[in-house]
Amino acid sequence: MKITLCLKPWQFTKFLAVVAPCLVIASIVGQIAVYLLPDFPGRDSFATEFNLNEEGNFPSLYSVLTLLFCSVLLGTIAHIKKLDNARFVRHWRALAFIFLYLAVDEGLGLHEHLTEPLQNLGFKGLLYYAWIVPAAILLFVFGLTFLKFLFHLPARTQHLFITAGMIFVGGGLGMELIGGNYDELYGQANLTYQFLTAIEESLEMLGIIIFIHALVSYANRLGLKEVVVQVPIEKYETAPHLENKKQSLKA
Repeated sequence: MKITLCLKPWQFTKFLAVVAPCLVIASIVGQIAVYLLPDFPGRDSFATEFNLNEEGNFPSLYSVLTLLFCSVLLGTIAHIKKLDNARFVRHWRALAFIFLYLAVDEGLGLHEHLTEPLQNLGFKGLLYYAWIVPAAILLFVFGLTFLKFLFHLPARTQHLFITAGMIFVGGGLGMELIGGNYDELYGQANLTYQFLTAIEESLEMLGIIIFIHALVSYANRLGLKEVVVQVPIEKYETAPHLENKKQSLKA
């Protein structure tokens, strides 16, 4: 059986532009219910399953899947570039692995394990979420390494990449500075912190939506219009000994 996935930029963008806001609104509604409304059946479960600041729920699954999709698209583009003996194949591959790691990190929250050990070094205030420090250093090195790659891209793709990166990093690192400082002063168990988280996650989602639009558009430019997944389904065959048994029963 073949499953065909048509790569149409605006279809993906419109779909994600509906799903992402719904998840953000559900998270905000859930947190408002927890902090401002009386208890009612299913309130806490709903708030947990749609909390943007938790792993293993619907928003987390959405983020993991979109990051994985980016990784697959980047890997596919890298393969096409390799067949054409084009430049920057390694850069496309590296991006594919980076987004694969981001998907795993989103699902497991790996970066958060760096916070406590680094806090012991004295990071406070805006750097209370101390994982930001090594992340910012890696981001700077990444920017320098990929500068030539970025400027070799078509102008429209280049602009979309830059816009997506600025929005994503602004949410992932910029809002973490504000959220970390607020967390140190007032903790996370309040509605204000939940709103800060909603802004952060919304920016990250928007950045990924723009990036996916740019990748699908670029894939179309390379001639990739659809992805076909072959699902092998073997025809059921009766084992010989069972066939003989059937015949003996008929006799």
